[in-house]
Amino acid sequence: MSITTTARAAHATSDTAPRFQRRGQADRRRTGEPAPGRLQPLSRAGVVVLLLLAVANGIFLYLAPAHAEPNYAWAIAPPINAAFLGAGYLAGTVATALVVFATRHWRSLRTLPLPLVVLSTALLAATALHADRFRWDYAPTWVWTGVYLGVPFVVAFLWRRQERQAPAAPPAHAGLRSLRLASAALGAPIVAGALALFIAPTALGDLWPWPLTPLLARAVASWYALIGTALLTCAWSLRRPVEAIIPYATLLAWTAFLLLLPVLHGGDLTDHGIRLAAWLGLQVALLALAVYALGVAAPLARRAGERL
Repeated sequence: MSITTTARAAHATSDTAPRFQRRGQADRRRTGEPAPGRLQPLSRAGVVVLLLLAVANGIFLYLAPAHAEPNYAWAIAPPINAAFLGAGYLAGTVATALVVFATRHWRSLRTLPLPLVVLSTALLAATALHADRFRWDYAPTWVWTGVYLGVPFVVAFLWRRQERQAPAAPPAHAGLRSLRLASAALGAPIVAGALALFIAPTALGDLWPWPLTPLLARAVASWYALIGTALLTCAWSLRRPVEAIIPYATLLAWTAFLLLLPVLHGGDLTDHGIRLAAWLGLQVALLALAVYALGVAAPLARRAGERL
């Protein structure tokens, strides 16, 4: 084959590849099929439902916690407990709002499904173990139960759909190594502590800086299990800097809301000494990790031109 013929063949090949890519993009637009790695419309719709639930629960429990004793799925008292749960839901609005309004790529929220399944499974188990504490003649109780019963199945279904179209994971960014190690170092003991509190809610609940019933202890443990699992998931699967934005922004919001609890509900505290100091120390450590994560990941993502 002559040099001229080879050059023509190479030119034809290089010209054909973009044409095939453009044709594939046009076919996907015509059929409504999302590009590989993109967040699918059905997944976004599922997150919209979670956003609405998080907003409703977060506003009610955090901003009007005194009303949770007579007007929630079960009687939550004292108000600091309702506010604790509300902080989790309000932080959830950060994650879900970022997904709904700003996220285009599946990997930007890929660390979230497993922690959500852990939370829903743990809260469903707490509901089953303390069914006698729930108001089964009250419609919101069935909404509560239905949501946490259905979430694992819906999340698994959407996960499978997304993963079928997801490209291979990119190599891990070297700049995230310290963040991943710190997340693993903090996430593992949090998961262990959450599991211990769930298994022994009475004994360990007595060590909390405010009163916890066994049901509330297991609910608190469920939220810490979510956080610990999220940190371990990030330690395992973070690849690009932009993937750290949603989970650690959510962690930042959660810890900030929680650190306000002793200020807003100081009268509900039963301990102002070592137990409160230990709890505050954990929240500050989580807050510091979130600030560090965003301080590392956001500049790296900007320099790389990455977008959610």
